[in-house]
Amino acid sequence: VDYDGTASSLLVEPERTNEVTYSEDFSNSYFQKIRSTISTDQIVSPDGTLSGDKFIEDSALGTKLLWSQDEVVSIGDVLTWSVFAKKGEREWIMLRESNAGNFTVFFDLENGVIGTSSGVDSSKIEDLGSGWYRCSITYTTTGTTARGRLYLADADNGDSYQGNGTSGLYIWGAQLEEGSYATSYIPT
Repeated sequence: VDYDGTASSLLVEPERTNEVTYSEDFSNSYFQKIRSTISTDQIVSPDGTLSGDKFIEDSALGTKLLWSQDEVVSIGDVLTWSVFAKKGEREWIMLRESNAGNFTVFFDLENGVIGTSSGVDSSKIEDLGSGWYRCSITYTTTGTTARGRLYLADADNGDSYQGNGTSGLYIWGAQLEEGSYATSYIPT
């Protein structure tokens, strides 16, 4: 039973596993940072706790990203990679999977819309209120390992740019699961 403070409803979902370890701690070495850093516990997250991390670009020219460790998958698996994100000084984020195929989607955290996408079966941006969105991509694997990647972007299709060393956005709750849509968040 799911209760929103006013009414209750029956929440029926399949049993799933979040393959991401440290799903709320992007500062952990489980997530490799490339031309970026993480500042932990900077904002109230969608669960109401002060646990939203700031994903900050460095001052170099290039892509600014972080990625999770590899997960073993089978060719033909349908996976969904999702993260909760909120605009900071940057309003675009890109979710990507390039180990199990080449799948990319840009998300506009200012207007709550999907930008450029490539190779995915589907993508979704869900408004959670207070500026938070859950962004997800679903894809069919063509490789035997999966690695969720998050990129800062300065515009739609703009994942390589000159950073300033301080700008970024907020992230929380990474999830990689087998299935054709994102289920309710499973913390790890």
